[in-house]
Amino acid sequence: MARWSDPIQLKQYYHWKRELNHPGVYEIGFCISEQFNAKYIGKASDTIYKRLYKHWNRLGSASIARYYEEKKRKEQRDMLYFHFIVTENYDAMEANLLDRWGIGKDGGSYEWNRKYEPLEE
Repeated sequence: MARWSDPIQLKQYYHWKRELNHPGVYEIGFCISEQFNAKYIGKASDTIYKRLYKHWNRLGSASIARYYEEKKRKEQRDMLYFHFIVTENYDAMEANLLDRWGIGKDGGSYEWNRKYEPLEE
């Protein structure tokens, strides 16, 4: 059974290319007292690596890009972490987690997600 990886600094994503070179689900957030606090959830139908590359280079979520703009100092930007799970069932897993924890505009846990992408049946 697949499990979530340990948290990894987002700036270190490129060191994990082999492990991230699969489809799956990932969360981006902060580590506070060794506890991962997710702010964003995403899925990757191609590779998790490509999605994290886009987020790190401000080509992904507008919410994450805004965080970068607000945190001009590099050490603040370096506070972002991610963890991931490799799965071919990425659509259903992301949809279930969004349904369970909710998005930011609705007061949910995923504050940086702005919309639901429901699973099409």
